[in-house]
Amino acid sequence: MNFSDTKKSLLATSILAGLSAMMLAPAAAQDDEDSSQQAEDAQSDVIVVTGSRIRRPDYDFSNPVTSIDEGTIERSGATNMTDFVQEVPALVSSIDSEDYANTADQAGVGLNLLDLRNLGTNRTLVLVDGRRHVGSEPGTAAVDINTIPVGLIERIEVLTGGASAVYGADGVTGVVNFILKDNYEGFSARAQTGTSQQGGGDNTFISMVGGKNFMDGRLNITGALEMSQTNSVDQSDRRYSQFGRREILISNPDEPSTFGGANDPDILDNIFATGVTYIDTSPVGGVYTDPDFGDSLAGNDFTGNGDPWQDGVSAGGFLAVGGDGSLLDGFVDQLLPELDRYTAYGSFDYELTPSMNLFGDLKYVNTTTQFIAQPTFDYFLEVPFDNPFIPDPILADAMPTGGPFGADTVYVARDNFDLGNTGRDIERETWRSVIGLDGAFWDNWFYEASYTYGQTKETSEYFNDRQADRFAAAIDAVRDPSTGEIVCRSDLDPTAIPSGNLDDDSLWGTTFTPGANSGCVPADIFGADISAEAAAWINTTTVSDATIEQQVWNAFVTGDSSRWFELPAGPVGVVFGVEYREESAANNAAPIEEESAALGYDITWSGQGTDTVGEFDVFEYFAEVDIPLVRDVRFIQELRLDAAYRGSDYSTTGRSETWKVGGIWQVNDFIRFRGTTAQAVRAPNINELFLPQSQTFSLLADPCTVVNLDEPEDPEVEALRLQNCTADLGFDPEATGFNPNVSSAIEGRVGGNPDLDVETAMTDTYGFVLQPSFIENLTISLDYYDIELEDAIQFFDAQTIVDKCYDLPRPNQFCPLVTRDTAGDGRLSGFQQFAVNVASYTTSGYDLSVRYSLDPQEVGLTERNIGQFDFGLIGNKLNDLTFVELEDAPTDQQVGDAGAPEYQATFDLLWTSPDDVVQLNYGYSWFDETQRFEPGNIEDNPDIVDSEYYNWSARSVHDVQARFNLSDQFSVYGGVNNLLDQEPDRGSLNYPVNPLGRFYYLGVQINTN
Repeated sequence: MNFSDTKKSLLATSILAGLSAMMLAPAAAQDDEDSSQQAEDAQSDVIVVTGSRIRRPDYDFSNPVTSIDEGTIERSGATNMTDFVQEVPALVSSIDSEDYANTADQAGVGLNLLDLRNLGTNRTLVLVDGRRHVGSEPGTAAVDINTIPVGLIERIEVLTGGASAVYGADGVTGVVNFILKDNYEGFSARAQTGTSQQGGGDNTFISMVGGKNFMDGRLNITGALEMSQTNSVDQSDRRYSQFGRREILISNPDEPSTFGGANDPDILDNIFATGVTYIDTSPVGGVYTDPDFGDSLAGNDFTGNGDPWQDGVSAGGFLAVGGDGSLLDGFVDQLLPELDRYTAYGSFDYELTPSMNLFGDLKYVNTTTQFIAQPTFDYFLEVPFDNPFIPDPILADAMPTGGPFGADTVYVARDNFDLGNTGRDIERETWRSVIGLDGAFWDNWFYEASYTYGQTKETSEYFNDRQADRFAAAIDAVRDPSTGEIVCRSDLDPTAIPSGNLDDDSLWGTTFTPGANSGCVPADIFGADISAEAAAWINTTTVSDATIEQQVWNAFVTGDSSRWFELPAGPVGVVFGVEYREESAANNAAPIEEESAALGYDITWSGQGTDTVGEFDVFEYFAEVDIPLVRDVRFIQELRLDAAYRGSDYSTTGRSETWKVGGIWQVNDFIRFRGTTAQAVRAPNINELFLPQSQTFSLLADPCTVVNLDEPEDPEVEALRLQNCTADLGFDPEATGFNPNVSSAIEGRVGGNPDLDVETAMTDTYGFVLQPSFIENLTISLDYYDIELEDAIQFFDAQTIVDKCYDLPRPNQFCPLVTRDTAGDGRLSGFQQFAVNVASYTTSGYDLSVRYSLDPQEVGLTERNIGQFDFGLIGNKLNDLTFVELEDAPTDQQVGDAGAPEYQATFDLLWTSPDDVVQLNYGYSWFDETQRFEPGNIEDNPDIVDSEYYNWSARSVHDVQARFNLSDQFSVYGGVNNLLDQEPDRGSLNYPVNPLGRFYYLGVQINTN
């Protein structure tokens, strides 16, 4: 029996034993004819809140939990839950539809992922009804929130600290738990349509939920259908991103330091400008004919159509204002992608016996997204003189005695807009099913055993994917001597490889067979003239797919000790349980990408990867205890201690454990103190472990050469480098002048690291809750949190791996990744570019929550009934957010960076009319200014930019909604989000608000339950 089979057998034995006891429990209870009814009553009075499986009659747990109910969701007008929960301070850095709308991250476009406490989506555990949910991003456990039906959400609970001990790994920063409606009876429907004032982003949303009881209430069946269609927001839809109007912050051409001179404190170093261009590339091409690269900024002599190249005003580096270069505006990605989703959901709950229920649910979600990204671009394309597309002025000026690099060629830098923009069409299908048994036995004991299966399938079409070998063949055009027609050189001579335009000759003919019947269509890159026929031959649509699967077996019992004993302060609550989980993922690259990877190169401009296949399983046992210590004595109305423990055995990282200890001190009805301390772990995900190793190359500076030995500024590190180098080489490199002549790139391997271990986090939370008796319906809570994450998984570049092998005490995790030719001249001979457990994060801050309900007449503020006011405030003060790449590396303090504001708050005010017919809701989302420039840079150089732009503007978004309840079952509503139409800050397209702008919506709602 293998490892997994053993764990499955143990789990099955545990579940069967537990269920046998549960099945016998009702018979044992027949001595008390009221036992069944008592258990039923007890079950109806208790609540299971995120952070514990122990049932309690209220929310008095040691973990601070932020809860958001369905009414708040409806009053926001939200149809995308990530857009909504980002207003919760702890989730401000979550990934929404806009964040992956860029060329670099487009493989994930359409995903909406939660990021709790700014520590990454991989460290945020998303649950549905307290159970795990299959991931949506191949190779990770991150869950796409689009797969959770909005209309079924009863509440959302956000927990910091102690989550791993209760729910397992991945929750090192906490848990976001979506609680769905249970045993629903009746019918509800919501239909909403909305549009942005400036155009684009139109949304249509329809949700229907229905449920009915059968068999005298023993059986409940609930079903739901949901649709959401959201249109894209394009570059042309917004004034600040339109072609030719976009403002970009550039180096000031009037400042001497822009060009290496002394800084003039009276001239701003950086200014905003429109018409910013690249100095060397153009949609019609920029051509080099002069061996000395001409007199222009980048050496261009001509535009591709034969006109002399006109420079703009240099802004330093590769940028200018004006001139013949491409406008940066041409490389603006689609601002928001198109996103459609369709959901079907069904659940049942069947009472088999008075103490046993059979339950289950099944969900299918289909999401599709389309995203348009940037075009391709090239530098130094080699074009021989016999290319008939070369304009006469260029050919006349070219250097037939050898050209710039020793060949009879001209060189072209080009932005290939005529090949079309690249982009993605992605479809994701998610299936999730749950089946289980739960119920009550004895007086206050409950059980649950469940099996959860989830699968996500992704099909990603990358369109206008330029094939490098076809492009090289198409631009190498000549005249056929027999016909005079322009053809591809490879049609006449299949052995003629245009190697200068390929990474390697071995790539030639990867996607076609050179020769007369290749189908090659010659492409004119001099001017914006690549024909549609040539583009169709050069480009293709590459299709990749991925499958993610998850299986979870879980069983637990929970109850208290009242059947046997009670402490003076009450019975002891306990939970015992076991869990077995399997996770697998297969990410299959397009066939052309697989062939490229096998050769060690990437022949597609998109930079796609290789196949990634991996799986792991984990067996876990867990327990919780809730102990009442003291009750009803002076200054102690209640004092409780709770604890949780989970032991895990991973097939990948072996054994690990998590735990939590917390306590509550209820002083009186006015004030309650609470606190927790916990250890959590995150096991490495499939990508981090199993990303296939593939060939790569890197130019490395050998730290052991005599010219690099004194590179470290710290004398101790310098001495350590010499010591380690001497040990590896077998001689003193300083004394011998070790400096081998290395002029070529070193071959290495890049991929996952199967030797990774778990990350470990220590989390502390302390706080208090105020419920003053002299102000009814007011609750104030303030909690402090502190998270320290050690052994965080970090991916390093090749040079860092080599340097740290010699600059850190040994043994260290870097040296096994470096090899030397010790049998030869001692030079570096290889490296492995894998992730290692060396980084660390710390974060801390304060969470504030205020809830208050006010009836002015009831408290004597008015003589007549003017309705009820409900206030809600959630705030955060971020004290610390520090990343340390290595133990000896400088700390990266990120408080105040974009995405990590120091202060953040959301406020809601709801007024309900005396007759409950009218509801008016006002919401305000705010965070303070964040850093556009590092404070130290501003302090050293106050003229770095106009002081108005030292920081990004604060977010300040106002939302309003009016709802009219025309009957007990029917209401209409309308609202405006971003009422004052805050736009992205100057120089940005998406911060501190997204590009949607002011958004109007109208909706109707039916509710018969």
